[in-house]
Amino acid sequence: MTPSPNRVRATRLFVGGLLGWHGGLALAAIVGILLSGGIGLVSALIGAALAVLYYAIGQAVQIQYADASPRTIRTASLASYVVRVSLLGTLLYASIVWPAVMAAVDVRGIFAGIVLGVVGWLTGVVIAFRKLRVPTFDEADPVRYDPPRPGC
Repeated sequence: MTPSPNRVRATRLFVGGLLGWHGGLALAAIVGILLSGGIGLVSALIGAALAVLYYAIGQAVQIQYADASPRTIRTASLASYVVRVSLLGTLLYASIVWPAVMAAVDVRGIFAGIVLGVVGWLTGVVIAFRKLRVPTFDEADPVRYDPPRPGC
């Protein structure tokens, strides 16, 4: 069975995000090593993993519900957001309750991993979106004149 065009577009955005995230991951690894050596590397990888999990879950929901009604897509997106934020809140709570967990990692490395992972993912999504062919259907406006553009 051939996937729908909506699902294909959402999948391309997912792949674009993953490719961009890998670039951010490489930069995060370098920054982590420069900041604190081996523990900085591990911390940066943990931060980048948090970023990719957050975005991958959201994008997977978009792929799954690509052909659903707008109301269903909104409900699924909001539910996915609540779950993702709750998981991040749980991690934050665990780091407060058990300070030994945060003492074992480099906070600057985690920060670098999260920021570079997010920037990489979003850059990949933007680049992938620029290459998407999204059909647009507008009603003709009889008052406005749009002259034909060369090459279109």
